[in-house]
Amino acid sequence: MKSIFFSLLIRFLLVLLSAYGFWVFLQPLTAAGIINIGNAFGMISFVLFAVVVLFSSKISRFLSARMKKRRSKIVIVSIAVFLCLCLIWCGVLSALMATAASGKPQNPATVIVLGCRVNGDTPSLALMRRIETAADYLLENPSLQVIVSGGQGPDEWITEAEAMKRVLIQKGVSEDRILLEDRSTSTLENLEFSKALIEKNGLGSSVVIISEGYHMYRALSIAKRVGLDAEGLAAPTVRWLLPTFWVREWFGITLEPFRG
Repeated sequence: MKSIFFSLLIRFLLVLLSAYGFWVFLQPLTAAGIINIGNAFGMISFVLFAVVVLFSSKISRFLSARMKKRRSKIVIVSIAVFLCLCLIWCGVLSALMATAASGKPQNPATVIVLGCRVNGDTPSLALMRRIETAADYLLENPSLQVIVSGGQGPDEWITEAEAMKRVLIQKGVSEDRILLEDRSTSTLENLEFSKALIEKNGLGSSVVIISEGYHMYRALSIAKRVGLDAEGLAAPTVRWLLPTFWVREWFGITLEPFRG
C-alpha cells in the first residue's frame, strides 16, 4: 500500500512539475506575445513529459513488446541514444553559455551594442537592459566610441540602432561618440557591418560586445569568425524571458555553422 501511495505521489509531483514548466514557457507568449522555437520547444517538451508520466505503465508495456522485435529494438535504442546525446549537448552548450555570460572585459575598447526588438519606437525590455548596461560602461569610460547595431523590423517604426542612440543620449552619452549601424538583420550582420564601421573610422579590432548573457557565447564566436578581438559584457536578462531565450539559443548555436 505504501509503495502505491509513494508511486502516486511521485507521479503527481512530476505532473505538477510539468504544468509549472509549461507555464514558464507559456508566459512570454501570454505576457508579451513572444513565440519562438525556444518556448515552443519548451512547451511541447513538458507536455510530452506529462504524457509519459501519466501513461508510463502503458508506454512501458508497449516498448517491452516492441523490444522483442529486432527492427523495432534498433529504432527504440537509436532514439534513446539520440535523446541522451541531445541532453549532453544541451548541457555542454549551457556550460559554455554560462561561462561566456559571466566574463567581464579586461581592457576598455570600442563598444558594440547588439540590437533587439523595438516596439514601435520604444526599446523592448530586453533591448533596454542592453542600453542601460552600455550607458553605464560608456560613462565609466568616456574616451570610448560605441556602435549601436540593428536594422528595422517589419513592426518597428525606427531602426533598433536609432532607438538605442536616442536612449543613450538621454542617459548622458555624447552623440558624437555614437556610430549607427542600421542595416543588419542578424547577429552575423551586426558584427560584419560593425567591423566595416570600425575599419572606416580607424578604431582598431578590439571590441567589447554588449548583449544578454544567454546570447554572449554565440556573439563572441561570430565576432572571432569575422576577425574581431572581442570581449563580452552581459546585460541582465528579464527573468521570465530567460528560459525561452536560453533554449532558443541552443538551436541558434547548433545551426549557426550551417548559415554560411
